[in-house]
Amino acid sequence: MTMDAEEVIQERQIDPVTLQVIGGELDTIAQEMGHKLIRSAYSSIIRESEDIGSGILTAEGKQIAEGDFTPMQVGTLIASVEGMFETFEERGQDPDEVINEGDVFIHNHPHYGAAHSPDIAVITPVFYEGEHIAWTATNAHHLDIGAATPGLAVDLEDVYAEGTLFKATKVYDQGERVDEIWNLIEENVRTPRVVLGDLQAQISSCEVGKERFLGLVEEHGYEHILQASEDLMHYGESLMRKEIEKVPDGTYHETGYLDDDGRNRDERLKVDVELTVDGGDLTIDLSGSEDEVMTGYNVPFRGSAEPASYFIVRAILTDTATHDEYIPQNSGTFAPIHVEAREGSLFNPSMPRSAFARINQVDLLGDLILKAFSNAVPEKTAAGSGPHCYFISYSGVDENDEYWVYIEVNESAYGGRPESDGLDAVDALVHNTQNRPVEDIELSHPLRIEHYRLREETAGAGEHRGGHGHERMVKFLSDSTITIEGDGNKYGSWGFDGGKGAPSGELKHIKPDGEEITLPSKVSGYKFESGDKFSIKSISGGGYGDPYDRPEQKVYEDYRDGYITKESAREEYGVVIEDGEVDSEATRRLRNA
Repeated sequence: MTMDAEEVIQERQIDPVTLQVIGGELDTIAQEMGHKLIRSAYSSIIRESEDIGSGILTAEGKQIAEGDFTPMQVGTLIASVEGMFETFEERGQDPDEVINEGDVFIHNHPHYGAAHSPDIAVITPVFYEGEHIAWTATNAHHLDIGAATPGLAVDLEDVYAEGTLFKATKVYDQGERVDEIWNLIEENVRTPRVVLGDLQAQISSCEVGKERFLGLVEEHGYEHILQASEDLMHYGESLMRKEIEKVPDGTYHETGYLDDDGRNRDERLKVDVELTVDGGDLTIDLSGSEDEVMTGYNVPFRGSAEPASYFIVRAILTDTATHDEYIPQNSGTFAPIHVEAREGSLFNPSMPRSAFARINQVDLLGDLILKAFSNAVPEKTAAGSGPHCYFISYSGVDENDEYWVYIEVNESAYGGRPESDGLDAVDALVHNTQNRPVEDIELSHPLRIEHYRLREETAGAGEHRGGHGHERMVKFLSDSTITIEGDGNKYGSWGFDGGKGAPSGELKHIKPDGEEITLPSKVSGYKFESGDKFSIKSISGGGYGDPYDRPEQKVYEDYRDGYITKESAREEYGVVIEDGEVDSEATRRLRNA
């Protein structure tokens, strides 16, 4: 029998009010760390898109608090600390001797817990009265790490082609800057000023977290904070188990396919999700998915497959917006969720396979978990959310013969929901990054954004329609190179309970003479000349429920907003619009025919 939250608190003999106060203070520290990083960062991928994570962990590496930023960037901190301890063991090092006050570690190796190599974790130990009591950590996507192509990379031979890799590497040793490592980074990336500035911003963020955490220890006492951290993890686990128990026991199976691996264009990649509910435990088995591929299109198991799975389950079952009680986000929340993937598969590649380009695989994984849950608890899920993004790096050389690199995430949209339409032009659930203002892009890079708008006529029809994807037209003002880590050119979003699906995405190279070249969803080092244009159209969300059940006024509003034509209003929704107004009688006859 699973204890409820109050029983957990009573067993641990912690005052419920004090526990929630401490939990709130820990969350605030993690949130402040993230905001410090965003305000201090150099690159737009951090400063504008907020592709970061921040958190506090116990000395053993259990997460006790996280900032509310990119979900994939936070869950992986646990695996990164675990990977650091594995590294110490492989080197024959005693952690008690290696970890010292004033140290700062960086870590980004995808086979040792990192989400993928561009996401560099900065991890600092917290000492109190000479004892290592915690870690403060941030994760952030860096503009360039010296991979085969600027910014992003897909068509790679192995992990060594990804760029500069770090395993538990000190950049500060007992408070002293390790110049050799900083020099190594500076000399092996294309944008050293930005990368070094972002790393320093991460370090400053961790220092703020350390200072605030020690202040909390001084206020409440170390033993009390340690006890509260354990209780909060038990509390989080209890809440999650209680929600899982509400899902009918059984096995729910869904399969989807990715476009290709970035090299073999005619070979789709299978993603297979088998979700099993057994009391208060939930197992997500990915073993039926494709074998690992011989490009960078693989997924680190601990650093990406597990955190993505954890977050989707949390979003469905313990969304803080739908619960009145305090819900901590910590290692306890993850404990009832078990993720499995056979070694040598797409979601658990073996060394030395590259795993640089992994975001679209976890997007589709999250969408399939959502779809599996829809078979069991349809009232808690949505229709298909655009299960992809176009993650694109733009680059070139300026008049001073120095590289410029710009990375952007082109969003899809959410599917229709039980009580409302899907959200327009937002990232898939697992990354939740933000866009960059057009004015900032044009001021900083030789690019002109000719339009950036919602993609009309593509949202899945339903009682609650899907959200609209977006379309963007980029004009190049100088010769440039792009790499696209994308997917979704060969599939769209699925509809639910009578709702309609949405069409696939689309990428085109448009030359000045009007010639159009359709691009695949993944390209590496593709060249554009000055004056060329680049068209991006992302997937919209699927519809939820029968389109004929959608109120005619809402259909009419979509028509007035230009999202649909009067022809699609009639064909998809059975709503007749004549002379710019709804003909209610004709609509009734058509819908009842």
